[in-house]
Amino acid sequence: MKRERTGNNKFLKRLNQMRILNALREHGAISKIELSKITGLSPTAIGSITSELQEQGYIHETGKGESKGGRRPKLLELKPRSFYSVGVDFDVDYMDLVLVDITGQVIDQISHKVPKWDSVEKVAEKFELMVAQVIDKYSIQRQKLLGLGVSIPGLVDSNRAEIIMAPNLGWKNINFKYLLNQFKDVPLYIENEAMASAIYESWLGSCRGIENFVCINIKSGIGAGIFINGKLYRGVSGTAGEIGHIVVYENGPRCGCGNYGCVETLASAGYIEQRARKMARQGVSIKLSSFKDIDSISIDDVAVAARNGDEASTNILKESGKYLGIAIASIINMLNPKKIVLGKKFTRYADIVLDTVKAVVECKALKFPAADVEIVASEVGDRASTIGAALTPIIERIGGHSCTWNICS
Repeated sequence: MKRERTGNNKFLKRLNQMRILNALREHGAISKIELSKITGLSPTAIGSITSELQEQGYIHETGKGESKGGRRPKLLELKPRSFYSVGVDFDVDYMDLVLVDITGQVIDQISHKVPKWDSVEKVAEKFELMVAQVIDKYSIQRQKLLGLGVSIPGLVDSNRAEIIMAPNLGWKNINFKYLLNQFKDVPLYIENEAMASAIYESWLGSCRGIENFVCINIKSGIGAGIFINGKLYRGVSGTAGEIGHIVVYENGPRCGCGNYGCVETLASAGYIEQRARKMARQGVSIKLSSFKDIDSISIDDVAVAARNGDEASTNILKESGKYLGIAIASIINMLNPKKIVLGKKFTRYADIVLDTVKAVVECKALKFPAADVEIVASEVGDRASTIGAALTPIIERIGGHSCTWNICS
């Protein structure tokens, strides 16, 4: 009985700490009286817990607030650069890393090229080298590192920190933790890329305070992170958001899933690049045909050509926007979100395509839900999923989020 009571006390203590930390994250610098009102904890409990959190280095005093008929209250806030987290986003030929502090502030970022033929073991080695590089650069002690977050373009089991399947990376049934050596003792969190982006948008991005939204990532494939009633929706098996396989044209190209006309085959950045290279070889696009290495034509090249008046490039991009709009109309009809954020490579050509997407949505979606939705490009470009991955260890410590992970350490 005594052991059970001790366990319950530890749980309640951690829970109350998380309530206070999350209140400070949401509201910024506030007084103990305000903390008591927000959390529902007694002034005595607030005093005791905040003192302990100050001793541990999580929070600090930062000036004084306005007086309401007495002494000006001391204000508390999360202490910048007290604890840290690292997020890494994997793609076919690169790794992006960000270092953030407990407030979510990005301290540094690194990008590293990865040969497409590298084994997962070699990728893990480079992952550890990148993490070590940024940790050493800022002389961060291990006890100040809350964890490592990894963003994967594929199916993951976030509770077990396992990669189920990442087709574009050629990975299947990978326990990434087992591949680590130098950071095996640090908590590791694995998250789906689009869900990581949605976590960023909810915590720090344009969806703060919005309970129902969808974050759509567009690059070699298309996936979504979905928030419903303030909670990240994972589905029964944790694979919700595979919107790339919404069929938008029955006679379209064959998809890797075996179906035909999935939006991923007609609107992904990978498809746009393939189409642009084909048109360059055929001489349809004057600007793209002038490339010495046509196989190197990227989505950025297509966007630049379109901005410089290349009609073929403009048509490719706008056609992709049409099919994307059809899929988004279905999402709006099903989920009735307040906001849809389009991220990853879409942000590189959003100025050319976004109006087309909105016009198609206006035609195809039901008028009532469509009238309430805002469709925007992500404000942080490609970085949402990387920062979102870095936030996952912080969420585990601070709380205040429906996403929970079993710590793999």
